[in-house]
Amino acid sequence: MRGRQMMALVRKDLRLELRTRETIVAMVLFAIVMLAILQFGFGTRDDDLTRFVGGLMWVTLAFTAVLGVGRSYVAEREQRVLDGLLVSPVPRTVMLGAKAIAIFLYMTAVEVVVIPLVGIFFVKGPYWDAIGWIAIAAVLANTCIALSGTLFSGLALFTRARDLIFPVLFLPALVPVVIAGAGATHAVAGGPHDMSEWRGYCLFLLAYAILFSLVCVATYDAVFDD
Repeated sequence: MRGRQMMALVRKDLRLELRTRETIVAMVLFAIVMLAILQFGFGTRDDDLTRFVGGLMWVTLAFTAVLGVGRSYVAEREQRVLDGLLVSPVPRTVMLGAKAIAIFLYMTAVEVVVIPLVGIFFVKGPYWDAIGWIAIAAVLANTCIALSGTLFSGLALFTRARDLIFPVLFLPALVPVVIAGAGATHAVAGGPHDMSEWRGYCLFLLAYAILFSLVCVATYDAVFDD
């Protein structure tokens, strides 16, 4: 029952996004522009920026997440869909899971564009054979982003200055994700793969995702009940 409710809410979010094309298009364009700025800022196309590739990619994805996740509840509130959900018998944990899945899918769509562009813009050495390992780390990082973003966007939603409050809450939670994502990417991109280092960062991301899932389940009811 809860699984069907969750999937129905996910489909609602995706249909709304397909109809408006506001969030994903803005996120992808922002990420492309940011990568282009970083490429020109760090040097010419002939410069080998492989040693910076993890940081460049994950800083770009972090700010892209702030842009997109911050709007995750805006359309629902503007169209008063959220009010209907809050008075419905749908459990808050189902709302949490549905919104987290939608955010996860948004970030995945952005990374389908960003990860190849990073290889084109910044990497001279071997990169494409590491795409699979980078994608696994990205899945774990996306889970962390989706869970923390869902919680903090819900917290900021009912404040007057939500556009200012949300980044202040969300960015500190992204710092460990950026560090671990950048480390995992650097471990396998541009040279011999350091799989022990990659596994260590991925295990950290997994633990961080589990921690935030517990925090979300424990606090999400209070966020909307208040």
